[in-house]
Amino acid sequence: MPVHGNHLKKADLYAASELSNMPRRAARKTLEVPEPGTPSAEPPLADDDFVSALKDELVKTQRVAEARTGEDLTHRAELNRRLLQDLWEVHNQFEEVSVHLTIDPSQTLFATFAEYPTKWTFKENFDFGAVKTVELGDRAAGWVGFTLRFWYYRTPEGKNHLRGIFEWCDGESYHRYSGWMRMMSQAVLYDADEDSVNVGELHRVLKDVVVHWYAAHLERTPEAFVAHLKEKYPKGASYAKESYR
Repeated sequence: MPVHGNHLKKADLYAASELSNMPRRAARKTLEVPEPGTPSAEPPLADDDFVSALKDELVKTQRVAEARTGEDLTHRAELNRRLLQDLWEVHNQFEEVSVHLTIDPSQTLFATFAEYPTKWTFKENFDFGAVKTVELGDRAAGWVGFTLRFWYYRTPEGKNHLRGIFEWCDGESYHRYSGWMRMMSQAVLYDADEDSVNVGELHRVLKDVVVHWYAAHLERTPEAFVAHLKEKYPKGASYAKESYR
């Protein structure tokens, strides 16, 4: 039996009507994955008393630092020139008996040599006032850790002081979690207000320590020198540091 065209059209219209009446499935949301290394946006934490107080303290610290930057360091520069000149001469005396010492800051920074190591002049472009620590370190075998050091520090009352110490190694010990540690001890040689440093007194102490240090190298043993430091000068800090075996 032949199917008329109008019957097919009605069937198509009916099917389309039924499809339009069917409930539609909600579109699936696509999860956006940020690229690796992209920080996730987080809302800032609310400001509180701690943050406000911290900001205030940091501002005060910055102002104090700026004020210190403006300090007159002319006197310190002259002290450092004297210390570097004296310690470099000590270095040269030890070199004459084949005992190697190193100076910090390095001589290549503060000196220009016409004939190394005895004929030299200070570099004009070196900022001597910015130096906070001057030291001589012993590099002879068996003497590692023996150091003559001068540095500037600020007291709780806000005064600048110059302190001189001699530091040595009292031996090594093995620790389960930290490995081999070198036990360090110090003798306080000199300590005075930066503006009241007595160069004569400083030289007296320096002469005493250097002569005993030098003699100990000639005797090839540090025991007598360490005993002298312990007997004559106040005890300083003691601490442990990694041995780097």
